[in-house]
Amino acid sequence: MTALATTIALVISLQAPDAKTLVDQKYDEIQKIVAADKTDSGVRTKVTEVLESMTDFTEFGRLTIKKHWAGLTPEQRTLFVDRYRQLIHESYVKHFKANKELKVTHRNPPLERKGKVLVQTNVTSGETTAEVDYKLHRAKADGPWRAYDIVIDEVSLMLSYRKQFGKIMKTEGFDALVKKIEEKVAAKRAER
Repeated sequence: MTALATTIALVISLQAPDAKTLVDQKYDEIQKIVAADKTDSGVRTKVTEVLESMTDFTEFGRLTIKKHWAGLTPEQRTLFVDRYRQLIHESYVKHFKANKELKVTHRNPPLERKGKVLVQTNVTSGETTAEVDYKLHRAKADGPWRAYDIVIDEVSLMLSYRKQFGKIMKTEGFDALVKKIEEKVAAKRAER
């Protein structure tokens, strides 16, 4: 390997950590947030920022409404991804609370297949432990790993919502789907 190729490989490896390292870094950030912030709402706001930094919401959305994606206009895709992003935020961040010790362990080494990686973790917060698995991909070959699905206690957010959203799209259409997502987000926020 030439000196230039070695330097390029080193720069890429420093810029884009492997999938397990990315997940570990994000949990480190979350642990610091949970320990430092005194309110649940503050924790959830900051954890949402961490989730944003590690998730490919466009791919998450595309895969969730898979067979309906091609029929959406660019504006509809943007609207759907935005509303779906809010729903994922609410579903994910509700698990984090201020002043709850957070412990993360890995169940298995990362499983890589066809350019995608599964990182399996156990997350303990207070007295509760959950299996939280991240399915990650790279949008570009040399880009960073980004989650395109989160599986909590063997329930894939993408697949769970795919079934629900597909039924709504088929029977009621896109506008009804967006409205129902907005209603779910509002209901989850009211539960806080």
